Amino acid sequence: MSAPRFVPAVIGLGSSLGHRRGRLELAVRMLGVLPGVRVVACSRLYRTPPWGGVAHNPFLNGAVLLDTCLEPGELLAHCQAIERRLGRRKGLRWGDRVLDLDLLWMGDRVVREGDFVLPHPRIAERCFVVQPMEDLLPGIVDPVSGQRFVDLHRALGPAAALPRPAAVGQLSRPNRA
Repeated sequence: MSAPRFVPAVIGLGSSLGHRRGRLELAVRMLGVLPGVRVVACSRLYRTPPWGGVAHNPFLNGAVLLDTCLEPGELLAHCQAIERRLGRRKGLRWGDRVLDLDLLWMGDRVVREGDFVLPHPRIAERCFVVQPMEDLLPGIVDPVSGQRFVDLHRALGPAAALPRPAAVGQLSRPNRA
């Protein structure tokens, strides 16, 4: 029997309600104890103004780099379970939320299964996603286009930089026993 193949994955994190930083750090710790998952690094933490006309509170955003032997659908299901355990409820699209975990990228993996698309289809449109990803993996490449996400983002022009996130700290990487 061969050893499981670990691949890199990036999870985007966001919260605009309650104790945002504490909830994001708890989510990172919960990701880190999943079987078949290792937390490799955490991005800076960004404060992002509300966007889209629905949310009213500023978000804290970040990203975590994992090594995992889980399949993309399994990892996504774990992210959704963590969201629910930490209080996420269905609400308005782009509205305020206690926690948002998005499976953004998983190496060269490309998935198109109904609503599940990997890499996340709107990475390049969102400065608050591109910046934390660049913290973790400078020059990270979209496996679909073969281009760097940061270049795809810049090609969208000045409007893509809105809302402008501001670095406000560092997400803590959990200690693994």
